[in-house]
Amino acid sequence: MWGKVIGDANMEKRGNLMLALQARSFNTYFYLLSNSVIQPARYLPNKLAGILFENKIDYATWFSDDPVVIHATHMIPINPSSSLTRPRVFVREEWDAVFSHGRATKDDPEGVGDDWKRILHANLALADPKESFKFFRDGVDGYWDNRWVDGSASRTWYLVWAAGLMELESRKAPPVTGSRLQMAREREIRRKQGRK
Repeated sequence: MWGKVIGDANMEKRGNLMLALQARSFNTYFYLLSNSVIQPARYLPNKLAGILFENKIDYATWFSDDPVVIHATHMIPINPSSSLTRPRVFVREEWDAVFSHGRATKDDPEGVGDDWKRILHANLALADPKESFKFFRDGVDGYWDNRWVDGSASRTWYLVWAAGLMELESRKAPPVTGSRLQMAREREIRRKQGRK
């Protein structure tokens, strides 16, 4: 973006290349769709690799083995490039597998603590902006706790984020959610399998 702002076309191209490499590597090695063939099948229910290094895959972060923390750490920072690096189809699968059925709003051991609710629901906007907007507008059962938003962003920012994605969805704009990347990956898999 900065290259575009200052009129440096080469910087803009380098930034686009870096984003494309990041999106491709994350969506190939870290984010595990149900049809992924890269990581061992036993990891697919986790939806994330967590940590990859040398010949090890670990469903953890360097500071926690809590699934909420593992997933939320992979979601930040949330910004416009998130729609490229975290495709809608992945966000939906991850949400359904890990956070659906109220698990993203519970405070008990089966749920999510206050620190992560904003990140999970801001990420949800990539796949379901209406539900994300509803959370930031209404809270949980009409209750809003300001601890759900920290100093890094405001409730208004999250509402605008979700509303902007709702607007894109309503205009049926070309997908900005990485679906073209996913289609290219699927074409490559079919090509390797000898199918068209």
